[in-house]
Amino acid sequence: MKFILTLFIGILTLTLNAQTDGEETVIFSRIGELSDEQLNNSGASKLTFVTNEKEAEKMAELDIKNGNPFLLLMGGIAPVIIATDPDFEKKYGIYFYEFGCTGPENEIISAYNKIIFEHLNSTKGKKWIKEVRDDVIGFKEWKRKG
Repeated sequence: MKFILTLFIGILTLTLNAQTDGEETVIFSRIGELSDEQLNNSGASKLTFVTNEKEAEKMAELDIKNGNPFLLLMGGIAPVIIATDPDFEKKYGIYFYEFGCTGPENEIISAYNKIIFEHLNSTKGKKWIKEVRDDVIGFKEWKRKG
């Protein structure tokens, strides 16, 4: 019962926050800017079917080439939304993509994200490292190796 109540309150809060208030609209992510075709053809959406890390890396490179790189997250029953996500996405030209309760193996997601981390480093410098969400899959390990 506590879980259901918490879920209901979370959904209610999300709904209330997403409604417009005059001219101001709360935007949770830039991913809504992508067309269904862009999203469905992205490496992020196809990663569930990938079986090796090299293939995941190729998908990341293709997403970068197509101008739609993602940083991948694993979530639970409801997405975790951080208020600074849209600003980070816009500033660094990426999209956050959160898999729900199920998704690809962590190694596959980490391989994809590693390519995006390198891309951010080469195109945006190192400032993004201090601003990125620390729950991006593979980020802590990548940072330690760097």
